[in-house]
Amino acid sequence: MALIELEIPEYPEIPHGHGLSFKKGIAAGLLKAVEDTEVPNGHEKSYRRGKEVGEKLLAEVGQRVM
Repeated sequence: MALIELEIPEYPEIPHGHGLSFKKGIAAGLLKAVEDTEVPNGHEKSYRRGKEVGEKLLAEVGQRVM
């Protein structure tokens, strides 16, 4: 089994209460979500950051699939 190492960019801290929006973004990036998930007002930046991480993780996994 291959070990995937992914360095998450050093963002300023994710604001308190934004963790779920960040995680939803990661899931959207992994699943290639076309439409953005609704997140609470003001959480869009955390969601987009998570989506970037999810897309990078998807690319890393894709490189290992034969």
